Amino acid sequence: MPAPAQHRMLPTLLLLVAAASWGGNWVAARWVTLDVPPFALSFWRWALASALLLPVAAAQLRADAPLIRRHLPALAAFGLIGGAGFTLLGYWGVRYTTAVNATLLNSSLPLFVVPLSWWLLKLTISGRQLAGLALSLAGVASIISAGGLATLARLALNPGDLLLLGGALLWAIYTVMLKWRPPLRALSFLFTTISSAAAFSLPFYLLEIHAGGTMTVSPGTVAAIAYLAIFPSIVAYICWNHAVMALGPNVAGFFNPVIPVFGTLFAVTFLGEPLRLYHLAGFALVLGGVVLTSRR
Repeated sequence: MPAPAQHRMLPTLLLLVAAASWGGNWVAARWVTLDVPPFALSFWRWALASALLLPVAAAQLRADAPLIRRHLPALAAFGLIGGAGFTLLGYWGVRYTTAVNATLLNSSLPLFVVPLSWWLLKLTISGRQLAGLALSLAGVASIISAGGLATLARLALNPGDLLLLGGALLWAIYTVMLKWRPPLRALSFLFTTISSAAAFSLPFYLLEIHAGGTMTVSPGTVAAIAYLAIFPSIVAYICWNHAVMALGPNVAGFFNPVIPVFGTLFAVTFLGEPLRLYHLAGFALVLGGVVLTSRR
């Protein structure tokens, strides 16, 4: 039976909050890319998020302690795949590719989620959802191409693009795996996931330091890491995990093209990038696609 419309409204809003938080993620990462190496950015994002969440999640962690011990390998896998692996590849890749390519490749989640959901969960999609996906991707293409097909024709994959595609694949696996998430309370699950992500990021951070990587500590870098720790790491994950459980990975995955829309808005607001007519056209196409894919 399809979920009543009022029961789908909250998960849909949560997906939009997650998309807005992750749209800011790439703006913050680009802002500090010259001051903070990628593995340092990943480690400090997760470490600070763990420290901020621990006092809030402490009661749930105590109540779920037996479950955490029983499901520790699975919880570590969630942290490795959906936390450390995704951000390590993403922040590394952004240093070697263009912002245009990064925006496009981070909109590719449905292209991974749909076949994985079909293979592992036997989920199918409707013609309306396929049309909505095409509409959303057309909106993303409008934004990243500046309204010109010649820009898209000149796109070429480089090693940074491949790293970003690898990160998108890991996020798709995490999204589908939520079907089998251990039965922990929400904050317990989130804390164990992000603390595992910090632990798995630490060896790469130490290797980066050993190789001569240095991090510039300034008000700007501290603000960027604080944003990454609070919104993309805590707020977005809570919203995403709840919405995926309520709507399924396919519907949630179709919201991924909204992320570059928010990313563009944040870039215009905080980085001073201009807002063009093709941005507005892209926003309208993505919004139309989300309406089609989120309706039953």
